[in-house]
Amino acid sequence: MKKILGYTLPFLALLFVACEPMEDIHKDVDKEIEAERTKAEYLSQFEMAPEAYELTDEDYALSSNEDVAKYKNFSDYALPKDYLPEILNKKFTGEDGAEMKVTYNFYKKPFKDEDNAHVISEEEYALMGKKSDFGDEDEAEYALGKLFDEQAKYVEIEAGTEKTAMYVLFQKNQDRYIKVNADFTTEVLKYEGDDSYILTGADYESVGNGKYKNFYNIEEAQEKIAEFAKASGKGAGNYTGFVYKNYFDTYVVFRHSGVNWNVAQSLSAVTEPLNYKIEEDYKNSYWWADPAIKITLTEADYLSDDETSKYKNVDLRDDSAYADAEVRAAGFGAMLELNHGPIIDDQQYLVSYVYYDGTRGVASDRIIRKDGVWQQYVEE
Repeated sequence: MKKILGYTLPFLALLFVACEPMEDIHKDVDKEIEAERTKAEYLSQFEMAPEAYELTDEDYALSSNEDVAKYKNFSDYALPKDYLPEILNKKFTGEDGAEMKVTYNFYKKPFKDEDNAHVISEEEYALMGKKSDFGDEDEAEYALGKLFDEQAKYVEIEAGTEKTAMYVLFQKNQDRYIKVNADFTTEVLKYEGDDSYILTGADYESVGNGKYKNFYNIEEAQEKIAEFAKASGKGAGNYTGFVYKNYFDTYVVFRHSGVNWNVAQSLSAVTEPLNYKIEEDYKNSYWWADPAIKITLTEADYLSDDETSKYKNVDLRDDSAYADAEVRAAGFGAMLELNHGPIIDDQQYLVSYVYYDGTRGVASDRIIRKDGVWQQYVEE
């Protein structure tokens, strides 16, 4: 009996000791299961990210930026890099490193390059069945688009290329705004000032235009308003008069779709990829966007630089100045400051451009302005 007891006690002690690690293992497994259950429960409130997604009005409403939520778009004042990820974080999850192509609305008023505008010639008016002007803006924009498509029928044009056209718009019976200087010379203003004097019926009578209470054209308006300002003693200032026949130099921006020319809209659809990053604390996982402001060079940009103006592209051949990356950074930076301001120091800009190195193609440079000096961006 003593022998049996002597064998049994060590065995029971060994069994007791062996059970303790097993219990610890079971506890660890239970913790892992509970952690996975909690994670799955948390992630169940999000959708698994698709390969591509287009934001809805309800999505924009999730933004912390009031303008994004109200106007359903992003802009230079509410950049996608700052406010798009937060929307996606409230909707989607994904695998670590997952990519989703997101389409959103971006507002940017087209730049009217009046200095380099394509002025419609007499021959072009004739091709469109007009003498020298249009009486309706919609008609003009449609006809000009058709004209430019025909002119570019055998020309390769990069999608996103823009150009400004100037045509004459004829309008009857319009208020016109005249500034009379101290020496009684005059200038035609585009907008009425708060202090503008509006001519009355009696005023038109005093200058011999009482029958219709207007001026025939802008030249007559300038002459007679200056006469009235001097004779009435009202002197220098802003005046508003009614003019019968009016011819306005009208500027419109066209953007090429890759297929044809269309009037550039302030609101356009942009698609860019965003990536998902899973953190150890999965509740802190997040979507992130490229922090660069993305700009595609326009015709106005190419025309502003002697190196790019002739063929409206960037020459990357070895003997070209723009083959040097830092020269490109300085050149592109000057274009951005001229046509795409305001520019922000220490902000990345991803500039897409058409190049020629023996063949045509499209490339992008990532540039940044530091202490007023443009340079290629290098990740620190």
